[in-house]
Formats: sequence, structure tokens, C-alpha cells
Amino acid sequence: MANYQTTMKNSNVVITVHRGIDQIGGCITEISTETSRVFVDFGQNLPGCAEPKTTLQDKALVARIFANNPKPHQAVVYTHAHEDHVGLFDLIPTDVPQYIGKGGQELLLARYELIKKQDILFSKVGILVAKNLNDDERQKQKQEHYNKTLKEDNRRIDKIKHFHTWERTKPHAQPQSFMIGNIRITPFWNCHSIYDSYMFLIEADSKRIWHTGDYRDHGYMGKGLYPTLRRYATDIDVLITEGTTLKRDDLCIHEREVSRRMACMMEAFKYVVVLASATDIERLAAIKEAAKKSNKELYICSGMMSRAMKIFTQREADVSKGLFEFHPKFVKDCDDPKVKNMCQKGFVLVTGVHQPTAEHICEDLPASEVLLIYSAWDGYYKDPTQVKLNPRYKITRELYHNVVDIHTSGHASRACIKKVIDIVKPKEVICIHKEAGAEL
Repeated sequence: MANYQTTMKNSNVVITVHRGIDQIGGCITEISTETSRVFVDFGQNLPGCAEPKTTLQDKALVARIFANNPKPHQAVVYTHAHEDHVGLFDLIPTDVPQYIGKGGQELLLARYELIKKQDILFSKVGILVAKNLNDDERQKQKQEHYNKTLKEDNRRIDKIKHFHTWERTKPHAQPQSFMIGNIRITPFWNCHSIYDSYMFLIEADSKRIWHTGDYRDHGYMGKGLYPTLRRYATDIDVLITEGTTLKRDDLCIHEREVSRRMACMMEAFKYVVVLASATDIERLAAIKEAAKKSNKELYICSGMMSRAMKIFTQREADVSKGLFEFHPKFVKDCDDPKVKNMCQKGFVLVTGVHQPTAEHICEDLPASEVLLIYSAWDGYYKDPTQVKLNPRYKITRELYHNVVDIHTSGHASRACIKKVIDIVKPKEVICIHKEAGAEL
């Protein structure tokens, strides 16, 4: 595990990067004073990471970090709800408060409540099978496993419910801060490939640290990045920035261009399946706008996507003037009564990589009239390591005769990172969430 530590000049503020200095994801950054410390993110390592960790290793890591140099005041604050930033939340000691944006909390609750629902369904099926086989011992084992799984699911959900949260600052309003001992934290709304992402201004012992989290300037919400920095990221001693794209050639076109390209392809095919993330509000908006332009009905078949869209609509429909308002039709399975109408009129069906419904619906359709728009990172199907870890992306692509990649990175381009540094003008820059050997 890479470890970077620096004591800020003329102060007692120490910055420690426990993980993330030479890997993308799994980020853990600590900022401490004599009496207080704040951890920004406690992320799970991404699949294919140079240093994969088992559950036991994760537990040992978290225990070791909290046993070392404890403070009277300490907390964990999360930039957003991606697993590589929040994934170890359930291992954090119960007496350490955890903070996240209200929208991020709602996404986490939706995800873990859905996991609980699936666990209950699978467990009850196992119990029923054992009962029908008159296998009392197997039925007992299945029941014990069900009780244990349900207890763990409820524990995680309860922990998320007890997160401290903040609401996004309204336009032109002064951001609200909160204190962890003698460390002041101010969250600022951010543009990233998941809803409710934040940057932080962290102030301690007269020092000012700006932690960007993951960010970009080419999303619908990216227009606020530079004005926010110019107004609030002043007299910064240390800028902690992500560097995901520094060794990659990821495409960084605007989401509006993503939508335009999608609309062109949707007009050319009667049946369009789009593979996309359930929690990326901006990509889902791009897809929705493209479907509208191509005069096609929008459908989804993902339970998580359905829940996320309801959260987005409730929280953002009015303020976005309808851009983030979603009312798709949900297709449960191939036997859904809506399927016949879909196949007659044509459709845009948004799916995740683990939902087979789209594949089954398209099986009996003319292959020449069906298009898959792959709207995710291409490394999932190009990188042999990623394919081995999760082959579903590559398998899904190979199921369709016509496939086109239309995507843009959820992370800052090299030019964006440079502009952020030029605006902030920090005395020092620490780059995390980057591949080994990546340089600013």
C-alpha cells in the first residue's frame, strides 16, 4: 500500500494519503491536527487494482488506520457514493461519524435496500427448494444463512441511515460548513459521473486545503466548476486533485455531444439498447434527450435505475428545468405486456450490464434493426484483466450485431486539471486517484 505523508509548513497539520497515490480508486486521505482528524473517502479497491484486497485485508487495514494516532475528534467525509470512494463505510468504527451529501445517502440506501430485496428472494427460493426435497438439514442451513444475511443487510442499511448529511447549496447561496474538532469542512457541489458529488475546502490551523474529489468540466453541471474555484478556492496551501486520465486517452467530449451522437444513431435504428450506469444522472439525461429527439419511447429494465431516476426527479426536476426529470416506462421481463407495443413501435431501452431483460427482448427481433449503444468505459471490454474480472461487458457487446461506443469520461481531462491548478494557484499539489507513474 502506497503511503504519502507531509506536514504543512508552520503548522501542526499533517496530510496522509493512505491509499490512492498510485492507483485509481480505493482512496483514503487523512488530514489531521493535534486534536482532530478527517478522512476524505474510505474506498474499496477497484477490480483489477494493482493491490487487490480481500475482506479480511480490508478489515485489517481499517482497524490499523484507526488504531494508529487516534484523535479526540475524528470523522469520515465522502466526496460521492461510488464504491471506490465509499465502499468501506461498513467497516468504520461505530463511534466515528460519517458524512455524505443527502443525495448520495439516498443512492446508497436505494442500492443496499435492493441488495436486501434480492438476498431475501434468493434465500427464500433456497429454503423452499430444500423444503420440497424434504432435506431438513439443508433447510436449516439455508434458514441460518438467510438470517445471517438479512442481519448484515439491515446493519449496513441502518449505518447508512445514521450518516450525517448536508443538502446541496442553492444557487448564489453561501455554502454551509461543519466542524470536526478544530477542522472546518465546506462541501461544494461537483460534476462527476454519479449524482451528488462534492469537492471540499478543509481549513485547519490557518491552513487551507482544497480536495477536488473526482470532477470534470464537460458534463451538464460542469459549468459551475471554474466559477466556484475562482470564488472560493483562494489562498490555498495544498490542492489535492484527482488524476484519473493522466495516463489514459479517455475521450472527454461534452454530455451534449454524447446526446447528439446518440440521437443520430437512434434515428437510424428501430430498436436501440443503451448500456449505461444507473447512478449517472447526466448520462441518463443525455440518453433521455436523445430518445426524445429521435421520437422514441424511453424504457428501462433496471430496478436500481428506476429507484435512482425517482430520486433524481424528486430532487432535481424543478431546479434543472426538466433536464433531470425522468418518467420512463419500466419493463420487468420479456412477459411484460409493454413488450409487444415496444416491438411494434420501436424503442430506446436503457439497461445495466447485469440485466438480461434487454437481451431476451431483442432475441426475436431482426438483428439488422437492433443497435447496442455502449456508453461505459471501454476498458471493461478491451483490457484483458477487466474482462477476466467481469466478462459481462464484453459478453453483452458480442450479443449484438450492431454496436457503437458513445461515451465520455466522468473524470477531468489533462487540460481541465491544468486549468484547475492555474486557477487555484496552490503552494503545493498532491495528485491522487491516478495510475502509478502518472505525472501532472
